[in-house]
Amino acid sequence: MAGKWQLFWIIILLLLLSVPLIITPLKIWQQGLVALILIIVGARIVQSEQRHTDVRTGQHLHLFLAWLSIVTTLRYLHYRVSYTLSLDDWLDGFFSLLLLAAELYAIGTLLLSYFQTLRLKERTSVDLSQIPQEKWFTVDVYIPTYNEDIALVRKTALAALALDYPADKMQVYILDDGRKFPDRRRQLQKLCQELGCNLLTRDNNDHAKAGNINTAMRRTQGELVLILDCDHIPTRQFLQQTVGFFSDSQVSLVQTPHWFYNPDPFERNLLTEGHIPVHNELFYKVIQKGNDFECCFLLRFGCCNSQTACFRDWGHCCRNGD
Repeated sequence: MAGKWQLFWIIILLLLLSVPLIITPLKIWQQGLVALILIIVGARIVQSEQRHTDVRTGQHLHLFLAWLSIVTTLRYLHYRVSYTLSLDDWLDGFFSLLLLAAELYAIGTLLLSYFQTLRLKERTSVDLSQIPQEKWFTVDVYIPTYNEDIALVRKTALAALALDYPADKMQVYILDDGRKFPDRRRQLQKLCQELGCNLLTRDNNDHAKAGNINTAMRRTQGELVLILDCDHIPTRQFLQQTVGFFSDSQVSLVQTPHWFYNPDPFERNLLTEGHIPVHNELFYKVIQKGNDFECCFLLRFGCCNSQTACFRDWGHCCRNGD
């Protein structure tokens, strides 16, 4: 946290020293020249950052690129406020200020995102081979479902059963909340008997998925809980790469990114698959690693919880849609 604030104050100092760059008037041809130079410099920095594997060098290049972006944005804002506002009458003034407020909101979001990603925390798995197997945690794997296709649930259940973890320390549970669909529930029961996993049900749908998970926590005994959406297929090494974090008594939740097997609509329609990073990469490889310095967000993807801490201290948030 101290390192992030240090970088933050360095940027503030750079911005103060950059005031002449922000407010100095330029002719049209000079504006074009500066824009061209910024594009070339930005491209070279990105290329340089990709070539350097040293973390500190990459952070400095990232900081410099953020500074260029902020100076350019604030120069635009200075121009916008100084030359483009129309305040001659109340109607023009209202819409002019309304548009400015929208732009200020966007700029504020940009600055916040830069602060959020000044430093990225890189984590590596804790090697379970260094811990005697008899001391490994027992794990309950939860697959909550409501009305999804049985074939979809089957694929996730098969992947969960194939996880590389001792069989005597892992149980797979399908949490069926679809009491309105008795035929489907019978199919799930048959599926569980066929595959060797467990079916848990309840007599209400209170608090939707969160309530379903909390109910299951009262009925299972595993020390850890792995929660998978019924369309999320974990890699075979998932538990090997996550359970070790709980050897630290201060850890009660570990969350992981999820990746889509099929291309998203932008990749598919614009034919950019593999060439342009998708939204998932920005969120999980940049934003979440920046958040990891000081906070944590529980979203809809694979996560492994310490059942004792999770259930005793706060459980799973009971809000419809969570």
